[in-house]
Amino acid sequence: MMHQTKRMKLRNGIGLTCVTTNQSKTSCLSAMLALPLGEKERSLSALLPFVLRGSCRDYPGQQAVAARLDELYGARVEPVVRKRGEAQLIGFVADVIDERYAMQGEGLFADTAKLLASLLLHPAAFTKEVVDREASQLCARIAAQADDKTTWAIRRMYQHMCEGEAYSLSELGESEEVKRITPEQLTAQYHHVMRTAPLELFYCGSLEPEQAACQLEQAMEAYTAPTEPVRPVFDAPRAPLHEGIREVIEEEPVVQGKLTIGLRSGITVFDDAYPAMVVFNASFGGNTASRLFRTVREQMSLCYYATSMTEKTKGVIAVASGIENDSEPQARAEILHQLEEIQQGGLTSEEVESAKRTVMASLRTMFDSPLQLENFYQTQAVAGLTETLDELIERIGQVSMADVTAAAQKAVPDTVYFLKGAGV
Repeated sequence: MMHQTKRMKLRNGIGLTCVTTNQSKTSCLSAMLALPLGEKERSLSALLPFVLRGSCRDYPGQQAVAARLDELYGARVEPVVRKRGEAQLIGFVADVIDERYAMQGEGLFADTAKLLASLLLHPAAFTKEVVDREASQLCARIAAQADDKTTWAIRRMYQHMCEGEAYSLSELGESEEVKRITPEQLTAQYHHVMRTAPLELFYCGSLEPEQAACQLEQAMEAYTAPTEPVRPVFDAPRAPLHEGIREVIEEEPVVQGKLTIGLRSGITVFDDAYPAMVVFNASFGGNTASRLFRTVREQMSLCYYATSMTEKTKGVIAVASGIENDSEPQARAEILHQLEEIQQGGLTSEEVESAKRTVMASLRTMFDSPLQLENFYQTQAVAGLTETLDELIERIGQVSMADVTAAAQKAVPDTVYFLKGAGV
């Protein structure tokens, strides 16, 4: 086997997932703190990693941190804010040349881990200048979300579809709240997060799990387990608060309209039917051999692109397409027609087997990317799941056509969101 995955607990209660592999020239390390997305301090939490990244007790100031990273062969430590279901993940992702390829040899990963730990556990005092600067940049990131209209339309659809649910909220917070953050508020939030949020680490590289764990325990020796631990709760999928399909039209000066349809499946990564839902999604719109791509785009020319994607911890699906304004009724009707046909058992065995091969091949490519593995395993960790990528691939290989049809029948159209091009 070219890789080995092991789940561990460090002495001070930190969760650790290790993927031992010689396939990459870089090692990856991440540290994530998981918070309920619906917390009123969401904007404060989103700002924290950006402020923490700039300075710490051992390396005061951005220049000192940058100089230390240069000494570590150009290692990177980047702040991260993610939304996973109804959880907000904040922390750092680092990568550094794997010790097999570095002249410095043994100690390169350990030193990178110590720097990351110092940024997280020994922050410099939060000054008004730093907080205001990072708050301004975070506001710019929030505003920039609307620049990519494809992802923006999906985000807007979910905001309407999941109104009243934490999933509708932005992981980056709200600009008006971010602008008002003071150093005192951010300091209080830092202590609140460290007191309540469990810490999860991920490592991918050539070190054996026990060796990596030992080095990480030394780096994180100052960490104290939360005294009031609060894990994000992944509730059972909720029914819509409205009857029938909700329709929302918004207009912006865009050349290409964005038609996005939200489905509620109720099938999440916690369910036995999850692999079948993954295969259904691939058959429906998840790749270039899918029904939506071949029929709605290629054969009928109703859209510029058509794709579907699932949120595995929420049990929802987004169907995204780019269309001409005049094509909206036909495109919507055909997308829903293809869904209905699949639900009635319209997939062929060749389509299902092709979708399974595509999904399994895509998952296997993650072993070539430590950052993709980090994303996968940190999501597993925050959800409290121990299934490995290999085990998921094996389960997908066992999915039958009947399983896919049954999963498809759970996908219920909920919200149709149309970002209409106006004035162009």
